Amino acid sequence: MRMIEDLTKVPIRPVSYKGKITVSKEYYENMDILDIQDVYLEMEIYKNLDQEDLLHIKCEGKLLLQDARDLKPVLYPFSFEFEEKIDSDSEICGRFLENSQNTLDIIAILWENIVLEKPISYTVCDSLESPKDDAGWKIVGEENEKTIDPRLAPLMELLEKKKE
Repeated sequence: MRMIEDLTKVPIRPVSYKGKITVSKEYYENMDILDIQDVYLEMEIYKNLDQEDLLHIKCEGKLLLQDARDLKPVLYPFSFEFEEKIDSDSEICGRFLENSQNTLDIIAILWENIVLEKPISYTVCDSLESPKDDAGWKIVGEENEKTIDPRLAPLMELLEKKKE
C-alpha cells in the first residue's frame, strides 16, 4: 500500500486521512516482527497562521512479536503522535519528500516511527518452569539469595560493625 500526498493541494484546503491502514509485509519481513495489526492513522497536512505547512500524525496499532522468554506470539501495543513542519530544513522533507513531484510518502514516515516503537525484547511471561537439575541450565537473575564476593567480605564486616 502506498499513501502519497500531493503537497500542491495544501494551500487550497488541508489534506487529511482518518482510518485503518495496512502495512505491507515487505516492510517487516526481514525483522523479528511477525505481523502488524489494527493500525489506525489520523493524518493532516495543513497551513498554520504563519503560512507554514505542517504535518500532524497520530497512529496506534499492535505488533505481533515473539515473547522473549517462551517464544510464543504476543501482541505489543504501540502509539505515537507528532507534528513536523514541512520545509526545506525539515528532517522529514530531507528523506521522504520527492521534490520532482512535490509529494510526501506517509507510509514511509509511519514505518520509520513504528520501528522506533518496537522494543528490543518483550515478554508477558512472569516466570518459566524450573528446568530439571540434571539439564545444567540456570535462569540468571531470579535468585533471591544475596551472594557476597569473598574478596569483599572484610569490607562488609566493617560496614556491619559501623552500623552497631
